[in-house]
Parts: sequence; C-alpha cells; structure tokens
Amino acid sequence: MKVGIFGAGIAGLAVAWFLGDSADVWVHEASGAIGGLARSFKWHGFDCDLAPHRFFTRDEQLLRQVLALVPMRRVKRRSSIRLRGQWIRDPVNIFEVLFKFMPLDSARIVWHYLARSKQREDSFEALVLNNYGKGLNDLFFKPYSEKLFGIPAGEISPSWGRRKIRVSGFRDLVRRDPRLYFEHFYYPAENGYGAIADRLYADVGHRVRLHSRLVGLTPLASGGYECRLETPTGVVTESVDVVVSTLPMPELGALLGLHIPLRFRPMTLLYLLVGVDRVSDRHWSYFADRDVIVNRVAEFKHFSGNGPRGKTVICCEVTDDEHFSIDRVLDQLSRADFLPAGAPILDTKIIRLERAYPIYDRAYDEQIDLARQAFAAHPRIFHIGRQAQFVHKDVDEILEEARALVAALPALPPPNAG
Repeated sequence: MKVGIFGAGIAGLAVAWFLGDSADVWVHEASGAIGGLARSFKWHGFDCDLAPHRFFTRDEQLLRQVLALVPMRRVKRRSSIRLRGQWIRDPVNIFEVLFKFMPLDSARIVWHYLARSKQREDSFEALVLNNYGKGLNDLFFKPYSEKLFGIPAGEISPSWGRRKIRVSGFRDLVRRDPRLYFEHFYYPAENGYGAIADRLYADVGHRVRLHSRLVGLTPLASGGYECRLETPTGVVTESVDVVVSTLPMPELGALLGLHIPLRFRPMTLLYLLVGVDRVSDRHWSYFADRDVIVNRVAEFKHFSGNGPRGKTVICCEVTDDEHFSIDRVLDQLSRADFLPAGAPILDTKIIRLERAYPIYDRAYDEQIDLARQAFAAHPRIFHIGRQAQFVHKDVDEILEEARALVAALPALPPPNAG
C-alpha cells in the first residue's frame, strides 16, 4: 500500500511514525520546515514555541510512547485570568468570582443564574446563558470569545463552548472534564515543544520531502489518486493508494472541486525579550477584557525550567489585527501590572499565523456536516489535525487519532476492489 501524507506537522509526522515500515509512505511538506504549529526555535538563548503547547493525556500507553521518545518534565500547571483589574484562577472557580466581584457583579451573576430561562442552544451565547446566566456571560464569556473569534458571541457556534468551557461551580463543580481541568502536564526537557516533532522527524525524515506542495488531486479508476506536486525542479505526478491530509479542509476540498466555506482566524505572536529574570510566576496569563487586545501571554522559562539569567521571553497572542501594535501591547500589559515597572524591552519579534484558529461561527456545524458528506465519496482520503478536521485539537488528541488511523488502514479493501 502506498500512502501519501500531506503536511509535515505533528499530525503528518505522527502518522508516518506509527506506520513505520508497514507501508510505502511519503510525507510531502510545502514549506522548508517541519513541525507546523508545534515547532520551536531558538531566540536569545531561549527555546521558544509558536505559542506554548502542553502535553497531557489519560492514555497511559501513549504517554509511555511519547516519554520514551522525548525526555519530559512533569510540570505543575499555573495559569490565571485578568478580569476587570483582578487576577483569578484558571480554570475559573465560580465562588472565587463571586467573592472578588462583590457586591454588584456577584449579585447580578447569582440573580441571572437563578432567573435564567431555557432557550434553544443555537449559539455559544445561548449555551452560556442556559448554563450560567447573563451575569457571568457579560462579565467573562462574551468579551473573551468575541475577542478570540472577532464575531459576536451570538454568532459563535455552541460547539465551541461544549469543547472549551472551563468554569467550575454551579452544575459542573463535580463534573469536570479531565482534559480541561488537568493540574499537571508534560513538557520537553530541552529544545521546546518542537522537540516532539523533531524526534518523530529523526525516525521518518528519510520519508519526508520538503518544498513539495500538493497542487492537484485526481481520483483514479483503481480507487487511488494521482497527486500533482509542485517541487523546486518542477511539477511531478505520483500515484498513491491512500491520501492522509493535514491540509486545511477548504484547501484540500478545492483540489477536488468541492466548495467548503469554512474560515480561519489569523493570529499575531509578539515575542518580547524582557530584561528581568521573570515577569510572572505563571505559564499562561489570560486577558479576558474586550478592551485588551492580548488574548494570552506565555512565559517560556516556566515551561522549560531554563534560560539565561536576568532575562525572560514572553509570547503575546493577539487575534485583533485591526488594533495591533507593539506599543499598544506594551502599554496594555503595563497598565495591567503585568510587566514590571521599568523593565527594559531588549528585543521584539513578530510571527503571524494565517490559520491559527478555526472559526466556530453559527454555520460551522452545518458546513462541517456538508463537508463530511462530500468527502464520504472519497473513503481513501483521511483527515487529521486541527486544520484538516477544522476542529481545535490538542497534540495528545492528534497523536491518539494518528495511531487509530494507522490501525484502520489494513482494514481497507484493495484499491481496485469492486
């Protein structure tokens, strides 16, 4: 069986790694780098990620496999949320919120929770109103979600909330999703989170072709596909029995003549080299207020446990392109008492990710269903990863799905069957 994998991010590399020598497999990567959104780079002596990830899984077998590949530190998670001048714990504890925002906001939260009436959950905002009421929605959920996606909370799909809501208290106080409420996580001891992709590449790199972009995909009578690939030496064709795509779903669909109107939200990453040993004691600091353009800040020293003394690097994530500027970010972080007074900014670096977040708008579920129906005519095309599945995926989920995908391949009928 010949397998063509498109994209050498963590998803594509993982599928190739799990396949091993059981198939004739090639990984094609359009760019000159591997790792995708899970890659790292060196900057001023620090290991920096494209916004830090964390590894957490309840799958003991997968955990053992990953730890055998990459030495990792077990890290106690520390994260907080800045909300109306206060720092609160993440995940949010409703009782802490009630205490810190007494009396007016707390009274509104309790009153609207008790007085809420059930409505059709056809949006993220409706889901929040049904579960927590208008008070908590207006204080926290609505401003942060609108900042993240750039659309009104009433236009965001409820699917986003069902995957990502992390508030303890009321009904979910004792029903916590361990994937969202984890207290510890794993992180590579050296070379940043990209060490996982690098280690996979060390084993399968001989099967990876960089600067090889998929520009055409034609079904064959045999059941496989003819792939047209744009390479530095020209366009070449290659026939495969199975396609494993990590490419954005709309992009792959276009190659097959399918119109899939799903959208991504770009993100700007601003890296700051600060002339102090540490800015905070947290891995992640979230900024929930709508008038602060920063969504989240991560400090790499807390993940790796190392880096030059007297300096630190923080990564600021911004999806509000319209109002982004370095000066605005610095001013807002200073006003929030996040940057220490007088701390020198020694250097800055900007990286833009064009496809950072799948946009969960109200048409999301319908469009995903239509896309799946269209791709059902192509049972030898498999989608894996955040962009290909158009779902916000964590790396542990992707690795689990890569393993399951590879296990399913032998069950496929021969390409020319029927």
